[in-house]
Amino acid sequence: MGAEFGDIYARKFGKAGESLTGVILGEHYYFRVKNDAALLITLEEVTSTETRLEIIACAAGSGLLGISYGAHDSFVHTVEDFLAKSGFTVQVEQETSYFDRNTPLG
Repeated sequence: MGAEFGDIYARKFGKAGESLTGVILGEHYYFRVKNDAALLITLEEVTSTETRLEIIACAAGSGLLGISYGAHDSFVHTVEDFLAKSGFTVQVEQETSYFDRNTPLG
């Protein structure tokens, strides 16, 4: 996955016998906003058969209103689709498409 989405940075942390963690940072150009969207993926090995991911994307907007036209959301779903096609079971625990004062944390 690091090779697919980690065109900026990809690193694994941990030693043999320890729970591994990882960080993947990438970007992708979206024509709809004429700009790059950024992607941060954190990985945490829960068990030998389960890994928890947090996928965070952001995109710059375009036009007078600075609208991102869902480029960041599309980038996250690209990762989910890649994992599903690679044979992983994807379970979305929480998805926040817009963040404001009233959005619960955690």
